[in-house]
Amino acid sequence: MTLGLLAAIAATFSWSLLYIFPGLVGDYSLFDLAVVSYAFAGLGSLLVLFAYRSEVRQLRLNDWACAALLGFLGYIGYFFLITTAVLAAGPVIPPVMMGSVPIVLAIAGNMRSASVPWRAIAGPLLVAALGISLVNLSVFDASRAAVVLPTASLLLGLFASLLAIAFWTGFGLLNESALARRPSMSPMLWSAMLIFMCSVEMLAFIPVGLHLKLSHFASHPSGLAGTQALIVCGLIQGLGATLAGAWAWSIATRRLPLALSGQLIASGTIYATTMGLLINQRWPSPMEALGTALLFVGVVWAIHAFYRKQTRLQTHGEASRVRI
Repeated sequence: MTLGLLAAIAATFSWSLLYIFPGLVGDYSLFDLAVVSYAFAGLGSLLVLFAYRSEVRQLRLNDWACAALLGFLGYIGYFFLITTAVLAAGPVIPPVMMGSVPIVLAIAGNMRSASVPWRAIAGPLLVAALGISLVNLSVFDASRAAVVLPTASLLLGLFASLLAIAFWTGFGLLNESALARRPSMSPMLWSAMLIFMCSVEMLAFIPVGLHLKLSHFASHPSGLAGTQALIVCGLIQGLGATLAGAWAWSIATRRLPLALSGQLIASGTIYATTMGLLINQRWPSPMEALGTALLFVGVVWAIHAFYRKQTRLQTHGEASRVRI
């Protein structure tokens, strides 16, 4: 379980970088960053697939189809839904709604596997949910809140946000099942398959992004000049946050119940908030500080609840062997 916890922490830390890099690439858009990062992630996954070439030869079509589906649900489709939500409903409502993903995933995971009694995780879930709400609600600004968007646009943004929550919840549940059906497959190989298929899907979605005018590359006044930050951030995001993050999450998924690993995603909010404050060189607001503290308490409380159950199971197993 300890290795699974470390892997989940590493995965959520790497994913928290996704909240930082968009502010470091200058005039380039989030879509430009995604294209560059998936280009590097695709190249990295190809190297991993070559290293596992003997295992790759034994893969079946349904293995690749499953990886493609999961890549679409958890990465490409999720990315475009979030982008659509922000474009339609503004930059405030979608992030607030997406803050519920760890809680929804933890509840869905425990509903399926009943890995821990509900009374043991009800407290941690409520505390973490309150913390996530406070951190996300801190992005509201009175001046921006006064801007009224068309009702149809708001409804589209809300629908896209809800669909994004469903996508990531489905990804978490299906990814856990896929790894369980492939107990002998290396988490690194599985992650490389998933990210490689994501890179292929991103190639297919480039025309969609161009049609939606999500790219600033073509209209960038300096052309190819000034792309150093985009390339560096894309390299780190592609190989670190995307490929290595997927690998760490696969390890965590195999070693932890989804009810715990899902809630650990919330710790990414702590990392992202901390790094954001350091970059902006400011102290947290009272709401940010209280929300982050509550989120930390909820996550630690959840880990303690799962460790306590594991200890009881080990003690019960040892007692049974003694009686035998």
